[in-house]
Amino acid sequence: MAFIHNLLLILERGIGEVMFQNNAFSGLLMLIGIFLNSWQMGTLAVCGNIISILTAYFSGYKYDDIKNGLYRFNGTLAGITVGVFLQLSVEGLIMLIIASALSTWIAYFFCQQRLISGFTVPFILAVWGMLGVCS
Repeated sequence: MAFIHNLLLILERGIGEVMFQNNAFSGLLMLIGIFLNSWQMGTLAVCGNIISILTAYFSGYKYDDIKNGLYRFNGTLAGITVGVFLQLSVEGLIMLIIASALSTWIAYFFCQQRLISGFTVPFILAVWGMLGVCS
């Protein structure tokens, strides 16, 4: 039960970080808002977030950074973007996986250097790449 609770907190914090809120309750409210607007967008946001969690975990990133949402909010945004620009299809889901994972790796690069803050740059670069491939 504690594992599920921690996983939900990690998920909600990642969504909260979209609006720079490192707070699970804020993330839950944002997720509810996304789902009220469109259940498809809400599902894609959660999928992008989970893909980013798994990418960061299997890439060996620090647990505290993962827990605090440093890598996941870009995946959340990438998931929503798939619903905006692509058809919900197998190809769209493949692009969701690629864009969410790529945004996590780019975010890690920005976290490792101190010259430029990344913020949403990883999401933007990953989505530009996705749209370039799909056009």
